[in-house]
Amino acid sequence: MGYNEFMVVPEFPQFKDVDISCKGVVNNFISGSPLEASEYTFTNIFAFRSAYNFKISILKNNLLVLKDTEPVSFFCPIGSSQVLDTLEEICDYLKNKNIKPCLERVPESFVNDYLSADKRFILEADRDQFDYVYVVRELIELKGNKFHDKKNQINKFKNRYKYEYSALTRNLIEECLQFEDYWCEVRECEKVPGLKKERCAILEMLNNFEALDMKGGIIRVENKIAALALGEKILPDTFVIHVEKAHSALSGLYQVINQEFLMHEANDLRFVNREQDLGEGGLRQAKMSYNPVRFVKKYTVRERE
Repeated sequence: MGYNEFMVVPEFPQFKDVDISCKGVVNNFISGSPLEASEYTFTNIFAFRSAYNFKISILKNNLLVLKDTEPVSFFCPIGSSQVLDTLEEICDYLKNKNIKPCLERVPESFVNDYLSADKRFILEADRDQFDYVYVVRELIELKGNKFHDKKNQINKFKNRYKYEYSALTRNLIEECLQFEDYWCEVRECEKVPGLKKERCAILEMLNNFEALDMKGGIIRVENKIAALALGEKILPDTFVIHVEKAHSALSGLYQVINQEFLMHEANDLRFVNREQDLGEGGLRQAKMSYNPVRFVKKYTVRERE
């Protein structure tokens, strides 16, 4: 990592607001110490920077991500240098601000490597934040009885509508923004805190699509965008889908955009992470219906009093 890249992010206890200039240094830390949870991508940190007031810093050659909204917390350090000492310093930092030390969205691999045998910390599995992981080939081919319903829904859609899939390019961004406006108007996003934050993040992704090096796909029905998906490679064998939106009145379209997006943008990878369900019953049922092969478990970590 070059000296100039380090200069972009200050040393702890100073913090910097996240902006696009941080991309190189953040990606260097993530690629050096990859974590399997969907939060640990520059795209996620950047897109939700306003919703959670994310700030970043460097401590003992680890990247720190501070969520500076109530309740204030950290992600786990990204790096492998003096990790336990780093944890002790960020806990002291929070205590000095009269904040109970807390780490959120901590993936199971980090817990196993550093925390499972450490009696200083209380570990609470956060089921609502577990990521769902699937086999890409299964979600493209939809073979067998366990995907019978999905295949039926896709076939019915194809019999009813003529559609066209296209990879997302800068020329389509304005039309995608209009589709997002429509989707949120129908769902009344402004009245639902989670959807309001998600809308803010999607606008960041679309408006910075090329700079973020993401992949995107759309489906047109009757010459209008009716579905949108955004994602990126998160691990050498894993793609993550950050966004999947479809016209709710077109039955089967969610199944079609999921299949087409993976077929065109992730068919060279083994797994796809479709993120969490946030404890929403309908979303949990939908994600379970695609037969995940595993979860990326995440924990809330608190210092024992």
